[in-house]
Amino acid sequence: MNSTRTSTHAGFRRFIHAGDSGVIVSFADEPDMAVAMVRARRLATMVRSGDMDFANAVLDVIPGFNNIIIQYDPVYSSSSDIIKGVEPLLADIGADELVDSRHWIMPVLYGGEGGPDLEDVAEKTGFPPEEVISRHLSRQLTVAIMGFMPGLGYLKGIDPALTLPRRSSPRKRVPALTLGIAMDQSVIYPLTSPGGWNLIGKVPVRIFEPRRDDPILFRPGDRVSFRRVDDAEFTDLNQRAEAGETILHPASTMDKGEG
Repeated sequence: MNSTRTSTHAGFRRFIHAGDSGVIVSFADEPDMAVAMVRARRLATMVRSGDMDFANAVLDVIPGFNNIIIQYDPVYSSSSDIIKGVEPLLADIGADELVDSRHWIMPVLYGGEGGPDLEDVAEKTGFPPEEVISRHLSRQLTVAIMGFMPGLGYLKGIDPALTLPRRSSPRKRVPALTLGIAMDQSVIYPLTSPGGWNLIGKVPVRIFEPRRDDPILFRPGDRVSFRRVDDAEFTDLNQRAEAGETILHPASTMDKGEG
């Protein structure tokens, strides 16, 4: 049976035993989701550094929205050892700035064939389509976790007024590079696949490109802003991307809100 232990360090962290070879460190009770996400990523970075006494027993560190799972080899360690090793690290975790954050300014062609649900989103939210676009453009999102396809990042933080459930009837085929919204998140489909998100546009940037040295564009903690492009600019960017050109670079490697 899983059990829970609460840290006495500043902030509220819970240790949850995950089977016989895992420990979840949860920041779910942190009232600020953004702070919880930052702290979870910072802890993951610290554990991955390999500087702890229990480092040789760690098999994997998997960050979530507001937690991490530390998977360990039960032959060499135990959940109590992992918890004892992690507790001192918690005092050093702040949230003044993000770790290894990059800022991507993503071009988007809204509506039309690439965004067939824009009108439906407008109707459901009570805004004109242009207002939906404006509100989507207004927020800088954070890559919270990576998803079920290579390169798919869950981008949290869209305007609360655009919060909608997934479609009641998922599509059998959503084209690659389609931009969707659901809940408080956006996603960009890296590959053609089934999907139930509300589709409002498309991007020309290959967020999964096997030809690149690093084929996956996003990583947890990155920030993503959107900028609107017209058909002509989208066509130009898309053609360049198809030819293998890198058409998008990080706007910033700091996380001070600039860019």
